[in-house]
Amino acid sequence: MKKIILCFFFFAFSISIHAASISVRILTTKVIQSFIFSPITGTYDVYGDGVLLLNSDTPGIFQLIIDKDSIILKTFERTIGKYASLKMLSKQTNGAFKIKSVVPEGKVRTYEDDVTIGLTADKKQILLINKIEIEKYIGGVVESESGTRTSLEYYKLQSILCRTYLLVHINRHVLEGFQVCDDVHCQAYLSRTTDADIQKGVNDTKGLVVVDNDLNLITAAFHSNCGGQTVASQDVWAAPTTYLKSVKDTFCIKQTHAKWKRTIPMEDWKAYLQLKHKYPVDDSLMLSNATSFNQTYGRSIYFTDRDLKIPLKIIRADFQLKSTYFSVEQQGESVIFNGRGYGHGVGMCQEGAMRMANLNHSYKEILNFYYKDVHLVDLSALNYFRQE
Repeated sequence: MKKIILCFFFFAFSISIHAASISVRILTTKVIQSFIFSPITGTYDVYGDGVLLLNSDTPGIFQLIIDKDSIILKTFERTIGKYASLKMLSKQTNGAFKIKSVVPEGKVRTYEDDVTIGLTADKKQILLINKIEIEKYIGGVVESESGTRTSLEYYKLQSILCRTYLLVHINRHVLEGFQVCDDVHCQAYLSRTTDADIQKGVNDTKGLVVVDNDLNLITAAFHSNCGGQTVASQDVWAAPTTYLKSVKDTFCIKQTHAKWKRTIPMEDWKAYLQLKHKYPVDDSLMLSNATSFNQTYGRSIYFTDRDLKIPLKIIRADFQLKSTYFSVEQQGESVIFNGRGYGHGVGMCQEGAMRMANLNHSYKEILNFYYKDVHLVDLSALNYFRQE
């Protein structure tokens, strides 16, 4: 029976992972009115409304500008025309290009493979969709989510988690004409990667994903730093899982984002508690509780466990704090938030995992430290199970 289920699992998800490419909306957070496109490696054919405009022998830097319900394509020398949509298609497998937003002004970003240019449904901004091979995309996500200058073993695990996350959310934006976006709503994807260790980490784990005991893809959550203890999924998202449990983590407690501090005027704190949460700040005992909250010995879900319970995640969001792992104390006319960690705290602690990798723990050991009762599955085994 398990083999039948496993075969079904492979059939359901291998189509996505083995597909030639994925469509990713790039520069999602910008309202693009004009941008510049320029090839870096390889050559590109340029199509406008399905018609070949320029062949791959034509080098160029192109500017594209929104004009009512059309897009103007021009070079430095001339205007080529106005189109509803355009495509820049690489003629080689190593094609890469630069994009720079002109209006609004933005930094140069680099990507691989192809790009399709159109307009959003309201015709008010340019829609850029990068069609890219999945494993190249994973490399860009790994660098965007974790940076460079860490170890190969860490990049292997981050690649697996990013690949798993992609498969779970692969059609999140399909009704909008693309599959995923480049923002944290899906996964951060700010550019291609040229880092040799990241590329090796992706290639060495190609096709590997994480499943739970029921052979379902896991929610591959991760965050920057847990502050010494991760959070169970139900304490953040009200959805319990068998694998996202609270874990004591000593590996991250001396890393960059392990501690933080925030000072808030006492009157602002009292007004916030009273107006938003109807907290009785005129009651001296309740006010004392509100100014002596302690999480020194472990995480809590609520700000107070006495007469009134305020979810810590609400306080974090309202004050834009780095995490929910904080203690509160009064100092004169101010309230001091002494915080630990950075992020929601669920799943893998990135700085803890990096430290573990530096201490020669394998990516499998790190995986099983942060996620309980999970398994690695190689989707390339699909043909074997079909033959069975």
